[in-house]
Order: sequence, then structure tokens, then C-alpha cells
Amino acid sequence: MIIRSLRLVVLVAAVLTEALVLWFGLRHEWFHSILQTESIAVGLFAVAVLATVGLTGRRVLLLVLAGGLLLQLAALGAGPSSSDDVNRYVWDGKVQLAGIDPYRYPPSAPQLQRLREPPLFYPTAGHCSWPLPDGICSRVNRPDVHTIYPPVAEAAFTAARLASFGRSDGPFPLQLLAGLGSLAVALLLARRALAEGRPAWTVAVWAWCPVTAVELANNGHIDWLAALAMAAGLASYRRGRPVLAGGLVGAAIATKLYPALILPALLRRHPVRVLAATLGLVAVSYLPHVLAVGTGVLGYLPGYLKEEDYTNGGRFLLLAKLVPHPALTAAAVLVLLVTALWAIRYTDPDRPEQAAVVLVGVGLLVATPTYSWYAVSLLVLVAMTGRVEWLPLVIAPTIANLGSAGQGSPVAYRTDWYLVALIAVLVGGLVRWRLGEGAERQRRKAQR
Repeated sequence: MIIRSLRLVVLVAAVLTEALVLWFGLRHEWFHSILQTESIAVGLFAVAVLATVGLTGRRVLLLVLAGGLLLQLAALGAGPSSSDDVNRYVWDGKVQLAGIDPYRYPPSAPQLQRLREPPLFYPTAGHCSWPLPDGICSRVNRPDVHTIYPPVAEAAFTAARLASFGRSDGPFPLQLLAGLGSLAVALLLARRALAEGRPAWTVAVWAWCPVTAVELANNGHIDWLAALAMAAGLASYRRGRPVLAGGLVGAAIATKLYPALILPALLRRHPVRVLAATLGLVAVSYLPHVLAVGTGVLGYLPGYLKEEDYTNGGRFLLLAKLVPHPALTAAAVLVLLVTALWAIRYTDPDRPEQAAVVLVGVGLLVATPTYSWYAVSLLVLVAMTGRVEWLPLVIAPTIANLGSAGQGSPVAYRTDWYLVALIAVLVGGLVRWRLGEGAERQRRKAQR
């Protein structure tokens, strides 16, 4: 009893320490340090302690949720630390409430001049990352290109602006919405843990991860909505509701596109209904915008893929170690296709998240993105499955992004971290398989 109480004290102290590191780090420009060392280390330590405490039931889940709330609050309110995407969110919401389709004009268009007000646009004579021809500086990134975000994300941007009564051109409403979204995901995971007797540490994997706090409540990324819709869709599929599952996954796709990776995990049972609901939701969300601007709904997506070197294969860092450059794109498509076919053939319909975590994980290993918020959807699947061998891949984009600036070869640095993540996945998967084989042998012996 004394040991358990001591572990509980250590657990609470670890979560409080993580919150303090986030609070002070994000407000004193220690960001590169806190995510690469202290915050990640303390967060993982807290989850590990929770896994050994032995507490179960509602009380420990309430503790996990309280810790998650504390971390979101610690990250909330500080200026976005590693991304200015939230400024584009704010702008798109403002444009829509002015009665203009967000895909029609880029922020620099003269037709939108009346909407360009501080703090998103301001006069400056000094350094400006995104200058406009009229001498105004833009806080909205890439102001000369159309928005890249799909229609469900655009609806969320508008909802956040409506909630602030249209009076805020700052990031706080969207940061707050993202923090609340993170807690909604944690609540969904906690309800599932209670219903199925799953350990509380699996919920803490999501709720206590500093990547969740920084990328959602601090940077305000809309990926929380994609993660929530994905998790709800997988849960609905397990409960035998394929139309609802397909609709929710469609909503996730119409938020950030890449949740399409999990679709093969939902095709073992009622594939026609799942696909019809998914494609129907995506089509309905895009329809009014297509009618308004036609192919303009693609926005900057083709340009973004080119900018990030996906069209020429240069972004596929791990595949580049094995495949000649001219064949990189074909190799990436082949790996994803084989993984999808595996999922369609072997997914357990009662546990689609087990295949989904592999699908998204392989997608990240193939695409090796620079930005850490793309790993948020993998994190929620790790929490749903308990497959902690994928956690290094959640962390790898953060370290690869923040640490590469000070390296002699940033590409090699990022490649090495993804390689470390791949090795961790392979070793962890092998250990899990061996332990499963051992447990199966013990079960067979007991039956004899």
C-alpha cells in the first residue's frame, strides 16, 4: 500500500512537472529544448509510472483526464510556437463569414483588401516573412496562394470565429477549440477503456503526450478534428454501424485528407456501405464549393506537394536508402498499396484499429513528413491499440523538424530519426509477436 501511494505521488509530480515545463518553455522560447528532451521524457515517464501503479476504474481515468486538462491549459494562450498555420485558419473563417468562398481568392487578392486588418496584416518597414506588394506584412503564410484545407476543416474555422462573435483575428479561439477537441478525444478513449476494461495508461498515451498539447492547444492545428472523427469512426465500425463509421471517416478525410489511409481497415465487413458513406460525405462537403469555384477547391494542394518534394520523390527519406531516385514515387505507391491490400485481407472487423495503426504508421514511414502535427492521428491509434512500439514514430517528426536546423546535414538528421523510429517499430513488433507466441503456447499447454 505504501509503495502504491509513493508511486501515485511520483505520478502526480511527473504530470505537474510536465505541465510546468510546457508552461514556462512555451512562454520563454525554450521550445526546441522542451519537446526534444524534458517534456517528452517526463511525459513518457509519467505514462510508464501509471502503467505500474495498478490503479483501475473511474478514479484513475479521472486522474488521467485531469492531467490532460492541465497540460492543455499549460499550452493554451502562449503564442503558437512552431507553426503559423492557425493564422490561415483565422483568415479563412473571416473570409467565409464575409460571404466569400474560401477557395475563390488568395489572401493577397485585391478583392479581399477590405478584410485585411491587424493583427493578421500590418504595415512594417523591417523584416517580414510574408510581404505583400503594397508594403503590408502578412501573418497568414503563403498569402499569394489559395487555401489548402478541405471543407470540413473550413467549417470548423468558421465555427471558431462565430464562437468568438467574429471579433478576434488572433489565434486564441482556435487554440481553445483544439484544446477542447483534444479533451474530447481523451473522453472517447476513457469511455472505451471503462467499457472494455482497458488499462488507463492507454488513455494517458494521448492525454499526457506533449505533442498533443503543443500541436493542439498551442499551435491550434485542426488535426484534433481528424483524430476525433477517425477514432469515433473506428468505434462505430466495431459496434456494427458501417454507415456511421464511413461518414465519420469521410469527415476526417474532409478535414485533413490523410485519414484516408485507414479506410482499408474498414472494408472487411459491409465494404459497399462504408465506401458509399465515406465518399458521400466527402462529396457533399465539397459540392457547394465546387459549384462556386470549380477545380479551385484543390487550392494550393498541388503546389504544396511539389514544395514538399512529394511529386519528385525527394521527401521519401527512408525509401531513398533502398530505391533509386527515379523509382521513389512508384515505390512509395507500391508500399502503400501492399499495406492496404494486407489490411483489406487480414483486418479483424472487431478490432479495425489494429490494422489502422499499421496503415497510418506505414504512411508516415513512407512519407517521412517534416511537420509533427501529422503524427497526431497516429498517436490516437497508439492510444486505442496500446501498440507503444509506434510511439517513437509519433515523436520522430518533432525531433526531426526542430533539431535539423542546427545540423550540418538536415536531411541526414531527419532520415536518421525516422530510421530510429523504424527500428523501434520492428523490434517492438517482434517482441510483441514473441510474447504472443509464448502466451499461446502456455494456453495450449493449459488446455491439455
